[in-house]
Amino acid sequence: MVLKFIDRDDELKALEGLYSQGKAQFVLIYGRRRIGKTELVKRFIEGKKSFYFLARKEPMELELERIVRSFNRRFNVFIEARNLEEFFEEVANFGRLVFVIDEFPYWVEEDRSIPSTFQYIWDEILRESQVMLILLGSSISTMEGLMSYKNPLYGRRTAQLKLSALGFFHLRDAFSRYSWEELVKVYGTIDGIPAYIQYFDDSLSVEENIERNFYRRVSVLYEDAERLLKDELREPITYLNILKAINDGKTKLTEIANETKVAVTNLPKYLKTLETLDLVYREFPVTVRERKRFGVYRVRDFYYRFWLRFVYPYRDDIEIGAIRFEDFRDDFNKYLGEVFESVAREFLIRLNSKNELPFRFTKIGRWWDRREEIDLVALNSLNGEAGLFEVKWKELSRRGALKVLRTLEEKGEKADLGKRRYYGMIAKRVEGKEELRKEGYLVFDLKDFGGATR
Repeated sequence: MVLKFIDRDDELKALEGLYSQGKAQFVLIYGRRRIGKTELVKRFIEGKKSFYFLARKEPMELELERIVRSFNRRFNVFIEARNLEEFFEEVANFGRLVFVIDEFPYWVEEDRSIPSTFQYIWDEILRESQVMLILLGSSISTMEGLMSYKNPLYGRRTAQLKLSALGFFHLRDAFSRYSWEELVKVYGTIDGIPAYIQYFDDSLSVEENIERNFYRRVSVLYEDAERLLKDELREPITYLNILKAINDGKTKLTEIANETKVAVTNLPKYLKTLETLDLVYREFPVTVRERKRFGVYRVRDFYYRFWLRFVYPYRDDIEIGAIRFEDFRDDFNKYLGEVFESVAREFLIRLNSKNELPFRFTKIGRWWDRREEIDLVALNSLNGEAGLFEVKWKELSRRGALKVLRTLEEKGEKADLGKRRYYGMIAKRVEGKEELRKEGYLVFDLKDFGGATR
């Protein structure tokens, strides 16, 4: 299946806007691996005078030789340079040029003086040129470190782009044959990670795609989760154990430490690293006052959540062909409940942006305290309005839906969320939803998703 470049139009427009100014630009683009950074830049430089260079983890003397040799070959010139400064003095004479260095953090790790070197290159050589310098990186901590106050490159960049996974609704562009229910299943296995979308074929069922991509030892998605950790980290097994513990519901420091046998005093540094890699995040109730008391750790993307739950614990069995995805069908459907919560959140954000709700919210997320939990609470921090929603990955009768809504109202009254409250639900299918809407409830199901894409 050949897929088009999916929905990076905003980022492309931003880069084109910078390029159209016709002056020197210094742009940082970063995000976790497989997120589409390289594809974005390669699409941007099509038809432009440009030079793309992929850095390696090698001594800088070798990298200097390689970049000079590649540049000479690309433009059929003969440049000699004893260092990067001399090389970029020649580059600056090439007029309007997009110069891209991919995986720039490799150079920073190899030589800690690299940020200072590029401070000089920008300040003294490129600032008055027509060169658009773009640095890409998958190490989020390193790339964000380049923007920190103490870094030599602080204040030099003219723009930065942090790429995230594509949202659920963007999958429609790639898999037009799938229903919304099937797209929820796809999202629950590969999230919106551009590099993984190419491995799914919507001429096959979702289940066939999962079997082919996760339960065959030769498949990329079968091993990529572990490969990413091995490429980035010195103790991949420790980090893998931490991710597994969080995914299994051990979301607090003491719980994770007990499960992984990592000292609770050492655990924060591991978690910080996983956060900088965009693999975990700390979630708080949407209301501000509980933030310090109730924060929990969660695995960020559904590719890792799926792999940690349905693949990693069964690697030995998969290796000998003793287990298949069919064996997890019931548990997978249960797992889709948490996936659907994320999908429902995106759906409400889209309705909010189109003013299709009876109120507007400024923030949305899960809410919980020691006694109660609500799947989604959308708050307007300016006027105190709130929308409280339950999310159900199931088909509900009118009676069943009304029971859920009445229970939600009781929770809302006890929690005292918002000055004016709206109650609603999002489910796979709701019988009699129009009648419930007439009673003042905000009720949606998968049939309403098509309107959110327009």
